[in-house]
Amino acid sequence: MAHIFLASIDGPDGFSKPCVIKRVLPEYANLEAFSRMFADEAKVAALLTHPNIVQVFDFGKIDGQYYLAMEWIQGQALDRVLRHAWKSHFPLGQRVAVDVGIAVADALAYAHSKTLPDGTPLKLVHRDVTPGNVLVSRDGIVKLADFGIVKSAVNVERTSVGVVKGKYAYMSPEQITNRELDHRSDLYSLGIVLYEASTGRRLFKRETVEQTIIAATQVQVTPPSQVSPGFMPELERIILRLLEKEPDARYQSARELAMDLERFRAAQNWTSGGRELATLVTSLFPADKTGHHNTALSAFGSSSTSGMSSGGVPLERTPNPSVRLGPPVEERTSPTTRGPVADAALAIPVELAEPPFPWPIVLTAGAAACASALFWYFVA
Repeated sequence: MAHIFLASIDGPDGFSKPCVIKRVLPEYANLEAFSRMFADEAKVAALLTHPNIVQVFDFGKIDGQYYLAMEWIQGQALDRVLRHAWKSHFPLGQRVAVDVGIAVADALAYAHSKTLPDGTPLKLVHRDVTPGNVLVSRDGIVKLADFGIVKSAVNVERTSVGVVKGKYAYMSPEQITNRELDHRSDLYSLGIVLYEASTGRRLFKRETVEQTIIAATQVQVTPPSQVSPGFMPELERIILRLLEKEPDARYQSARELAMDLERFRAAQNWTSGGRELATLVTSLFPADKTGHHNTALSAFGSSSTSGMSSGGVPLERTPNPSVRLGPPVEERTSPTTRGPVADAALAIPVELAEPPFPWPIVLTAGAAACASALFWYFVA
């Protein structure tokens, strides 16, 4: 539904700040439903200022077309990280999943408790917590993106009856059956993300949309310990509680979840995982021979990949005379007027390069294991 531009906000004395500009495609610009959804996204995002949420800088309208200027995260969406890790036979593991879980839980705790300027509860439900909307920067910072289909006090009456918004493989049972939602639906979706990140196995995704819907509706969850031998029981307890079919049996707030994950991490004597996440991203997505990094635009999530477009339709007039636009990367979703959207393909990456097998990491881990074994042999 939108073009995505990597842009630069330029100012005096060499000032330059990269950003992402999102603009509704011309064929959708005159459709009232899409214009309202785009405006609602801007209104909600403007209320949210948190280190684990992608920041919105500006929103406007030029020649009848809306645009949204947002923070650019130089890094990757978690779905691409997962796919590259699986292809390289290099699973992320439980520690990375915990670090991602704490960051996203913090973001959701903030968003779920946010109020409007007059003090009215925002009652926000993201409805699209998926690996494609979790961004990991090359510095190891995790950010939640894409509030395009959020349910809140701003747009509570906007969703048409019978229309299900989101991606089926990550929907809660109440969301996929189009029942009333609250913030606990997002926690269920986050549980699926953590399950897949920690086990390296898809939970509900199947070969067809129909099979995926059936699996997600039945909520038959194989315990992580049966998928990944040696899985830590306490982390399994946390994930399975998130994946309870009934909302009352789950965590009742994202803050409660974040605290539980932090207690678990502290019990393992794990420090904050920013360094590990940064190493993971730079290892899986190394710079090419020219020094450029494979990267992703931060404005939205992705469930598929494509290359940077060399053409596209540039803005006839930029939102700000000091903003320079690069070529667009297209982001498209099926119109909600055509019915439910399953795993809508939102294309975000600039380039895709097959990463080399991470031999340095493997060799370092092997050397550490040998050293530990020798130490205990001689001590004993």
